[in-house]
Amino acid sequence: MSWWQAEANGFNYTNLTNMTLKLKQILTFFTCLLCATQVFSQSAQLTILPQIKLPNDSVISTKLIQSLNQFLTDKNENIKSSSVMDSNHYKRYADFFELLKNVEKSKRYNDDNFFRCYLKNIVLQPDNSFQVDLSYFGITKSNEIVHRLSISLLAKETKNNFVFYCPFEQNTKHWKTTKLDNITFHYQGSLNEAVAKDFEKYNITIANKLKLQPIQFDFYNCKDIQEVYKVLGIDYDISRNGEVRSGSFDITNKLFIAGTNTDQYKHDLTHGYFSLKFADSLRNWTAEEGYNIYTTDYWGESTETIFKYLNEYIIKNPTASLYDAFQKNIILKYPIPIKYPLSALLIRRVEKEFGFEKVLELISSGESDDNYFAILHKLIGLTKDNFDKIIKEEIKK
Repeated sequence: MSWWQAEANGFNYTNLTNMTLKLKQILTFFTCLLCATQVFSQSAQLTILPQIKLPNDSVISTKLIQSLNQFLTDKNENIKSSSVMDSNHYKRYADFFELLKNVEKSKRYNDDNFFRCYLKNIVLQPDNSFQVDLSYFGITKSNEIVHRLSISLLAKETKNNFVFYCPFEQNTKHWKTTKLDNITFHYQGSLNEAVAKDFEKYNITIANKLKLQPIQFDFYNCKDIQEVYKVLGIDYDISRNGEVRSGSFDITNKLFIAGTNTDQYKHDLTHGYFSLKFADSLRNWTAEEGYNIYTTDYWGESTETIFKYLNEYIIKNPTASLYDAFQKNIILKYPIPIKYPLSALLIRRVEKEFGFEKVLELISSGESDDNYFAILHKLIGLTKDNFDKIIKEEIKK
């Protein structure tokens, strides 16, 4: 029955008004849905399987999916100025969001859109935000499934859209906290105060050696790099596949998340200080890692243990060229390459004979090893011909 026929038959105007309002609501909903569909079809960013449960409120659901598609479109461009991003939050967790940049691309399969984004889950949180879980998968020509990345975001509703956040703060809000001078320690079990105090002491020592102010920072103790990623909201990343010990030190935001299963990470703290002292283009990684092995550790192995590995290699390979081993950078004992402990012995000799300033000269000699060797030749007369002799003398000390 048409509206004018209803009026002619004495149809109630109140009912007609109610019908009109309902019709407007329906039209509004489908207009939003059409907008979301258009964003989806234009960006082709997100795949939502029929089994995925979206929020019950259709208006919220549409708004959330539309915002998510906007986020996935903007993440490859200038995400920090996106309408679905909090700029201050981005500054603190830039590395997290940059991880998503161009994640669709695959060099191995020569395809800029090899990995597709799948909506895995949307879960309402106690504060009425939503946890949004995404996974990136690709399918090879032989129908093999390649899992690239699984990541979680927090989506908080605003008047016009949803804004997305790294869930790190939510994931660690119930951790225990202890502050010792410059370092605030965050942990789940108990704090080893002796280790923590020694770490703070080293923080001051390395700062003084470099003539810098000690850094004040938050230190989060995770059992391994996998847990580091999980508290950041990254459930799986193929580029971190199989890794155990590592961490993330955002020196700008004074945020140190360490996958060392201990209340210190002197190795990465040292790298952090050198990054304050020298531009990246000046830093020589062979010298820097050599200094770290000589003074701290490497992948959890102590200086003494690493030198023991090197000595065992020399004994088992009496005729092998250490200079060639350095140039080829063979693996001494996984994951320790031989170049760095060899460099550690040379750095140790330089510091003992010439002081820390000459060590800094080596560390700031540039990315290539050419200048590194030129300085060593000038200081201790190191050449290709006497390289093995000098190393074998140093390892006995």
